[in-house]
Amino acid sequence: MTPHALLDQVKDTPSLVDFTTVMDVINTHYEYTPTLFKNGDVENSSGTNEGSCKIFAFAKFHHLSEAQTLALFGTYYRDDVLGNPSGSDHANIRNFMQTGWAGVRFESEPLKAKAPVGRLTTRTIAMQADTNPAGDIFGGWVLSQMDMAAGICAGQRAQARVVTVALDGMSFIKPVHVGDILGVYTRIVRVGRSSLDVHVECWVRRSRIGIREKVTEAVFKFVALDEQGQSMAVPPLGDLPEYVESDL
Repeated sequence: MTPHALLDQVKDTPSLVDFTTVMDVINTHYEYTPTLFKNGDVENSSGTNEGSCKIFAFAKFHHLSEAQTLALFGTYYRDDVLGNPSGSDHANIRNFMQTGWAGVRFESEPLKAKAPVGRLTTRTIAMQADTNPAGDIFGGWVLSQMDMAAGICAGQRAQARVVTVALDGMSFIKPVHVGDILGVYTRIVRVGRSSLDVHVECWVRRSRIGIREKVTEAVFKFVALDEQGQSMAVPPLGDLPEYVESDL
């Protein structure tokens, strides 16, 4: 599940929210740093009650209400706490029910959205003409965008014509929809005598303004060619023009 889908579920059908799914979403899409946090009368030292820490941080990040935040705890809230109002377990849930957001304080920010790895090389908008019968963007269209961006990256590093010779580790993580902004990030991960490997990540901004999500990644392998179409040596970094960044 994506963060966007989880937020929709919390707002539309909070009784269906599952704690394990919430943790999966947070762990997949955010970088977590343990920190001390206070919640009403409860002080949680760094590295303790991390589920609560992640949920409160996620809810704060997305400006959720107190009721929506409690829904993120799933059955721990619905069954264990609401089903046993006089209990003493799940102190963070019970304290939050009493003091709400006014009682929550983090020593430092525990969550930040994961960022793309590499350099933004191309950006385009997914259009209706590129969809399959289900309404999703064709995987082949996404692959072509990745190949173009990887070719730009490899060609700048090689300072020559390059050709794609192989594709490794292709993984489609999420679909691309009409109206999404597709950003393709590239970085050189290996340079041989005449060959280069480029790691490519595709991220989308949903409906141009929504949540950013990683949708696919792969490693493209290229060979540099001279004017006669023969393989040629890739120049060392020191011989590259100034406009070519060394971390391409």
